[in-house]
Amino acid sequence: MEKMPTPCAACKHLRRKCIQACVFAPYFPANQQDKYTAVHKVFGASHVARILNEIHPNQRQDAMNSLAFEAQARLLDPVHGCTPLIYNLQRQLEDLEHQIQVAKNELASYNIVTTLEPPPPITYQQNHHNPLMMPVGNYGGHLTSQQLRQLPEDAHRYASAHTAQIQQKPETQTNHKSESDNKKDMISSKI
Repeated sequence: MEKMPTPCAACKHLRRKCIQACVFAPYFPANQQDKYTAVHKVFGASHVARILNEIHPNQRQDAMNSLAFEAQARLLDPVHGCTPLIYNLQRQLEDLEHQIQVAKNELASYNIVTTLEPPPPITYQQNHHNPLMMPVGNYGGHLTSQQLRQLPEDAHRYASAHTAQIQQKPETQTNHKSESDNKKDMISSKI
């Protein structure tokens, strides 16, 4: 005697003999009775069979998984079904997109280039002609050995230029005062 194959969850639920060409068997095996019961309660067996026959065989597994998910969500929430889950996922997606935009803005505020190519290095020679500019090294703040040897001389030159600049300010202020004092003296002497 030939052994009878175990009927699929759909045929077992409908109390009929499961045949070799059963459309439900690949998607609702005997051990997934709850899955088929939920789909049957929400969509009905004839509707599910029609969906299976109308779609491409490569899409059937995904379609049945979607129907099972929607049916279980509809049984838990008869009014809204799976829409609260969809709205929740959309909110999470919007939040993540907002966080990405905030992170991009923050990176832009730090002048960090988001491309894969590093920016060209700032060399010591570009700033060498200006005594008020300390060498900043290349991109990332790392100095070469030549720049490190040059630092004491540059620091001295920077300090000298800065001191000279400070000393020039009081002289110009006193020159202005003396000129204005001279003008006042000339006016008062004429009177």
